[in-house]
Parts: sequence; structure tokens; C-alpha cells
Amino acid sequence: MTFPKPPRPPAAAAAAIAAAAALAGCGGGGGDPVGGADFDAWYPQYNRYITNWLNEERGKTQKLLDEADAKIAEAADPEVEANLRLGRDEHVRTLEQLEARLARGDYFQFKTEADLPGGLVWEDGSDQPEVGDPACKKGGAFRYYIPSFPPTIRPFGPEANNSFRGELYDNIEIALIDLHPETGAIIPGVAEEWARDPDGKTVYFRLDPDAAYNDGVKVEVIDFLWWVYIRASDNVSAPWHKQYLREQFAGFTLYGDEVIGVTLPVAKVKLPYYCGIYPAAKHFYADYGPDYEERYQWRVPPTTAAYTVAEGGLVKGASITLSRDEDWWAKDKKFWRYRFNADRLVYSVVRDSSKAWELFRAGQLDYFPVTLPEYWYEKSEMPPVFDGYVERYTWYNQYPRVPWSLYLNTAKPPLDELDVRLGINHAINWQKVIDVVFRGDAERLPSWVKGYGAPDSPDVVPRPFSIAKAREHFAAAGFDKEGADGILVHADGRRMEVILSYGTHPVREKMMAIIKEEARKAGLDVILDSTDPMQAFLKATKKEHQMAFMGWGFQPPYPRFYEYFHSSNAYDEQGNIKVDTNNIFSFRDERMDKLALSFRFATDEDELVRLSHEMQRIIHDSGVYIPGYMTEFARVATWRWVRWPDCEFTEFAPPMKYIPMESYVYWIDEDIKAETEAAMRAGETFPEVQAVKQRYRTTGVTAAAAPEKGGGE
Repeated sequence: MTFPKPPRPPAAAAAAIAAAAALAGCGGGGGDPVGGADFDAWYPQYNRYITNWLNEERGKTQKLLDEADAKIAEAADPEVEANLRLGRDEHVRTLEQLEARLARGDYFQFKTEADLPGGLVWEDGSDQPEVGDPACKKGGAFRYYIPSFPPTIRPFGPEANNSFRGELYDNIEIALIDLHPETGAIIPGVAEEWARDPDGKTVYFRLDPDAAYNDGVKVEVIDFLWWVYIRASDNVSAPWHKQYLREQFAGFTLYGDEVIGVTLPVAKVKLPYYCGIYPAAKHFYADYGPDYEERYQWRVPPTTAAYTVAEGGLVKGASITLSRDEDWWAKDKKFWRYRFNADRLVYSVVRDSSKAWELFRAGQLDYFPVTLPEYWYEKSEMPPVFDGYVERYTWYNQYPRVPWSLYLNTAKPPLDELDVRLGINHAINWQKVIDVVFRGDAERLPSWVKGYGAPDSPDVVPRPFSIAKAREHFAAAGFDKEGADGILVHADGRRMEVILSYGTHPVREKMMAIIKEEARKAGLDVILDSTDPMQAFLKATKKEHQMAFMGWGFQPPYPRFYEYFHSSNAYDEQGNIKVDTNNIFSFRDERMDKLALSFRFATDEDELVRLSHEMQRIIHDSGVYIPGYMTEFARVATWRWVRWPDCEFTEFAPPMKYIPMESYVYWIDEDIKAETEAAMRAGETFPEVQAVKQRYRTTGVTAAAAPEKGGGE
């Protein structure tokens, strides 16, 4: 069965679409004239661009469908025919989605509240428990460190995806809605209530009338369209955002001044979560234009967060201080009133973690991760702990495990050869790293996905360290002769070597030394390339690495595949490497592309689980990803004036956070700080505190055996 092709538009309309597409450019957004932002002039051309793109995609999909039908008609093997029909089903589904989007009309639409569907059921999440502790206090400064200064403080555009962006934006900014960090349910954010359309793809959000930016300007519904505009326009190089906004949203509709409707191409599990975008302060972006990246490089946008960088808070190369807005719009609202308690968050640049530890010991930093065995078993066994000035905690969480692992770039020979990659997998002795560096307090990460529940694959396990298997694969790739130094050599003279890039850190140096030493036993020379952590990250996103050690901070509720493994994030249409994307594997696989798209548009949990399991198998079989280590908890040391929740709502920190600091439920007790400082001067002590917080623990692992949770990384 084939689908009828749509009627062609009149010649004038076709010409208008073509002209709009040309104006929009390959980025699909169109630029603004120098002299300032102009959303009103931009959005009609973007509407035309999206329509043109949808028509092109419909034509491509129809062609693929016709080709699939022809191949099915010719197939003699039942198994081949079955596989072809699976591919055909994908084309049918894609075509249906494209037809539905075209039938919907313009990407941006403007209506009145009277145009809302009748019978909507509005939700507000009020049945969910509080977050944090009513005993919290506002005030004081929380002092921590960062190993390097960010290359920009723009929230998007080149180099914006840096290691400090979470502290500036992701961890603190409030979207239309949020996920409750303990139950996973939808709770209000900038929207006070929401309703789902019967179509299963649209959510209507009613704005909280109190919602405002931290410069005091009220949030308006049009600001959510500006959030799209400044990322989709050709004024900025933001390939991931442009693709995401074009493919993952079917459109946005304003219903008067209070309601915005967000429509996805297909229904999704937890639909409001995927529709919950952020507003952009249009008054701040009044100067937005072709020079955006330079003009806004060090300008801090107002956001919906409790914190912002106030005047004087940015000392380039030295520190960044976030100050709390005392009139923050959500300060008295449920789910937010017991969070973001410190008046200031002070992040000082300390490039050497040993120096940072000494600053913590001296009371100049308030918090330090001590999950790494050398800190837990040795360094934190110190007088300030024994005297009760510094308290230690082990905190279990229920968060997706960060993939601290090795990432192979298939665009860099010899990593474009499967047997080379599989050989390297067997030549990496992660278990020795776990036993020696982590003293057994960690375990091997099984695959790309771990910590999501059912989407975790029970069948995928990492390849074990095996000298014999590594050499077998290397020999299959032609590296079958051993040189005088023990490294395998190809007949053409190439040595079996790979450059391993990573961010400088004392613990990582120990890890990489073991990896290098053990790999030599398999005839592999691992050349260590240690550099500043930020530079190491940027090198990977520019696809300049061969093999990289790093970890990505994932969030619930579901794993992510598309941005890391879809070929569109590896190569452009001309086959050139695409930089500034998260597919640092330069991975390209036709089946993975189909599955990643299907996963994006999955409509029920069972489908999500099936697709997740199959993609994990493809990743494993490709050898591009060498799973590292994981843990189930974090260990932290804090000066006793840093207080943590201990109430019916929250124990220490809500479980759906990576590290407890990122929950912002702690507070600084100035009275306890004064008491502690006076006691230290007088030589008085307090009882030692070493507590295990395990309300959210899901396994039977003994509290004495604590893994590495990324805190020291």
C-alpha cells in the first residue's frame, strides 16, 4: 500500500516557499538585520521554512516507502521480507507524522483563550509532597570550587555546553513544569497548571501570574516563542538546538496572554515534561543579531531562577558568584520554598584539587566530595572531622549512572576498523582500576544505560580484559607482528597505538597509568594526553580526539540516544564531520538511526524498553564505547554549618539528583557557624559525625562498601 502524494501548491505559493527557504538558509532560521532583534519579522519566514522542510521530508519518505514496497514485492526470502516490512513500517509512521504536522498548520500560531478546546482537565501537582525541609534557614554563603573558568556564560551557542552551565542554568532555572525530585511526578514551574489535549500530543500551560525573571520583569507567554527564536535563528551557531526544535516540536500556539500550547509530533510518555520549555527574557535580547555570539559572550541573562550573577559577581579567570534574589517570585511556593537557601553561591577557580582540599580543610570551602577512596579512607581522617567541625555523609540516590567511560572516535584511523575497536575493548583493564584506584568501592558499568530501571538492558555486559582476545582482534585487523617494545605492528609499519585524551586530575592520572600499563600487555600503546578539563571536553566535541575519557550528566526519566548516536549529529549532508554535537563517536549506523528516531517518538513504556535494549546491543557490538565504572551513592564532607534536610519530605537530599549539592536543599546556619568558629578558637570540640543516609537505597550493598559517584571527578 502506498500513500497518495499531496497536491502541489500553486506556482506562486511554491515560489514563496522556495524563496523563504533560501532566505532561511541552511540553518533554517534566517538572520535579523544588524540593529536588533525582530521576532515579528522572523517568525513568518520560520513558519514557511518549517512547512518547506516538512514537504521535503514527506517527499523523501514517500520515495523510501515506494522503494521499500518494490523490494518487498521482489523478496523471495521470508526473513528478508520481514526485515523489509519493519523498515517500511518506520517509513509509514514517519509519513503519518509529517502529514499530521502539515495538517496542523503554521509552527507558530496565535489565537485567543476562547479557542481552547472544551472539557480540558487542568492539573497542578498539588498532591505531591514538599521538597526540602521546613527547618531550613535563608542566608549565608555556600563556597565551593571549579577546576577551570568557563569559556563563555552564554546559555547557548558555541562553547556554551561547558561544565559550568549546570550551575549557571540547568540546575537552577525553572521551566514551565518540572519533575518532582523524589516521586518523578509532574509539578508546577513557571506554569501554575496544565492540561492535555485529547490528541495526546499537545499540552496547554497556564502561566503563573507571579512568574518573573530575577531582574523583576514579568514573564510573558511570548517569551517562550523567543526561547525558540534566539536558538533557531541563523544569528547563532547552535546545530543541536536547531535540529531539536525543528524535529522534536510540531509547533507552539499562544492563547491570549496567559496560555501557551506546546505540540509534539507524536504522543509521549510523561508528555508535559517533554513540552516544558523555558522562557527567554526578550528585553535582554533586544540587541540580538548576527553578532550575538560576541556581543553576549559575558552578559548574564535574567532567568526564572532564584540566583543570578549580580554586578561584580563575575571575576574572569578567578570566580563566579551567584546571588539570591530576595524577591524571587517562587520563594513562597510549594516545591520551591525550602530550596535555594544560601544568599550567595561562590565558585572559586582552583585548578589543583589538592589545593582545593587544603582550602576545604582550612574552612575556606564549605563542601567537598570525598567518595574517592583516598579522600574517604585517608585524607578525611583528620582533626577537623575527629573534633566534629567537619561532618561526613554517605548518601544513596536513585539517579541514572553517569557513564564515566572511554569514547572512541571512529573518524580517526585506525578506530574506523571494527576489529581494532574490539581489540581495544579487551585491552582496557577497568577491573584493575576499580580494584586499585577505587579499592573495590565501585563496580563495572555494564553499558551506556544504567539506573533507569526497565530501559536498562539485562543482556548487555562489558567485554572483559583479555590479552588473548585483544591480540586476536588486533591480528584480524592486520596488527600481527610484535615490535621490539612489545607493541603490535601492522605490515604497513603502523603501530597499534591510540591517543587517550582526558581532563587533568590526580585520580585520573592514576587511572590512566593503569590503563596504559595493562594495555601494553595486549600489544596496545595508549598515549596519554592530559589537559585542562574544559579543553579536553571541547576537544571531544570538536571531534579532534581519538579516544577520550569523560562522563555525561544524564537526567531522568529516560535514557538518551539520538544526540549521541544518530548520524545527523556526526556528519552533515556532504559527509563532513559535524562539530559541536554530542556524537563524539562520529558514529553512523542505519539501524541505529531508525531506532533512535523511534525512541524519540515512542508512545508507551513497553516500546521504550524494547528500543532501548536493542540500541544498547548495537552500541555494544560496534565497540565505540568502552563502559567504565559506576556507583550508587556519593560521599561528602561539609563543615557543620552546612545543614541538610531530615524530615518527612526529604532525607539529606532528594534521590533523583546526581550529587547532593545539586539539589540546593542545604542551608547555611550562621549561628552554628559562629558557634563552630568560637569553639575552634577555644579548643572545644563536638561529637564526630559520620552518617549513612539510605532512605532512597535500592540495593543490599553494605554501607561500608561505598563506590565512586563522580564527586571527585
